[in-house]
Amino acid sequence: MVLKKSLVADGALLLVTLCWGLNFVVEKHVLSTMTPIMYLGFRFFLSAVIMIGIFHKRLKSITREDIEAGLVIGLFMLSGFLTQTVGLVYTTPAKSGFITGSNVVMVPFFAYMLSKRFPGVSQILGAIVTFCGLGLISISDNLTISYGDMLTLLCAVCFALQITFTEYYMKKADPINVAIIQIALTGIVTLGAAVLLGPISLKVYSSEIWAAILFGVIFCTAGAFIVQNIAQRYTSSTHAAVILCTESVFAGLFSFLLGQEPLTFKAISGFVLILAGVLITELMPYKGQEPIKESADAVL
Repeated sequence: MVLKKSLVADGALLLVTLCWGLNFVVEKHVLSTMTPIMYLGFRFFLSAVIMIGIFHKRLKSITREDIEAGLVIGLFMLSGFLTQTVGLVYTTPAKSGFITGSNVVMVPFFAYMLSKRFPGVSQILGAIVTFCGLGLISISDNLTISYGDMLTLLCAVCFALQITFTEYYMKKADPINVAIIQIALTGIVTLGAAVLLGPISLKVYSSEIWAAILFGVIFCTAGAFIVQNIAQRYTSSTHAAVILCTESVFAGLFSFLLGQEPLTFKAISGFVLILAGVLITELMPYKGQEPIKESADAVL
């Protein structure tokens, strides 16, 4: 029975990760019609409404630590999604997915600033391998890096800081209350900015666009968070970490299958190096450190 629950949990996490990978392509399509800020506003505001509706009783016991943690971590999450979504306008879904996924190898180095535990050899090796991969997919033949790739790399830095401070604050704060604050902060700020930048006409967008937004809300944000938290009760952190790494693989696969971009030998080589670097970091954590688990609200 334990094995069966573990397999179901791993399958649920894989399904969530598949949705995240697919959402890079879905979101790229939405951004041809809607501004990045408006998309984020709808996605996260609606996700916050769902989360509050499900966990409203838990919010009654919210503490000052929950609010502080939610605001600090939420600022990094907001910055990460803004740079990622704007960057996706100027880069491909596959490159966005793999560059975003590189945040995992950055976490031990940011954690050093808080814990003073120097990253181990495997983390340094993972970082070198990953950044070689990033160079392959991001640096063009004339040695320039595109605007979209630069923004996405900045997004990876923001998400790495989000994960680092999540580990720091979760020793005192309630994870569900913190997640609700993070999601609500991102939704309120981005939707508010969208309203200030111009009038919002809901009738302008087709049912296809709304379906894409709801996919991001239900399967990639609110639903993903709930599924991940339940699933990780029944599977190991190593299983979860490795499964979550496949997000970028699914992003590249769906981008190719749905005609968003061709997969050249150079791109594939870069993707393989990034994935290898991430797996080195995940499967060989430095002493005293669990494999890094990304929060479900920290990714697409």
